[in-house]
Amino acid sequence: MALALRLGLSTLLALIGVAGLVQLTLQPPLASRTGTSAAVVLADLEAQEALLDQRQQAALLLNRFVGAQITRYFWGGFSAYLDVLGIEVPQDMQPQLEVDDQSAQLTVTPRTGKETYVARVEAIESVPRGVVCRGEGDPGAFPFQADRLGCPLGWRSLGSLRRLRPTP
Repeated sequence: MALALRLGLSTLLALIGVAGLVQLTLQPPLASRTGTSAAVVLADLEAQEALLDQRQQAALLLNRFVGAQITRYFWGGFSAYLDVLGIEVPQDMQPQLEVDDQSAQLTVTPRTGKETYVARVEAIESVPRGVVCRGEGDPGAFPFQADRLGCPLGWRSLGSLRRLRPTP
């Protein structure tokens, strides 16, 4: 035990010495730095976690919407009812569904936060194409380039769930 303690202490002192040689600034842990309180840091981390959870929930919902609307299109047209598509919107999100002969769009606005999430499916030359986006405010026009439906200007793709999950 004493040997392990000496080895650990000498390793720590060696790392501090190397940091001094290369002039790295050693900073205390985030929560103990002056000017920031632990409560502020924890509140920021909770807000970030809530936003990521909200995005993941929206991505799951809107990707299901796109898949269901594409399937419905091939069976005779877009559906104007979420329950027919087998989609249930969480209580903390406000849905707005717009459907016409050539497109279907679901806009989801969370009760908290600034982001808005939107999924759009358009039948272009009798081929349905969909996109899922996130942004602020009302989405503008959805551009069509290189056989793909894109997000409105200033909006970002919400993408698939695989990109939202943290890697182990």
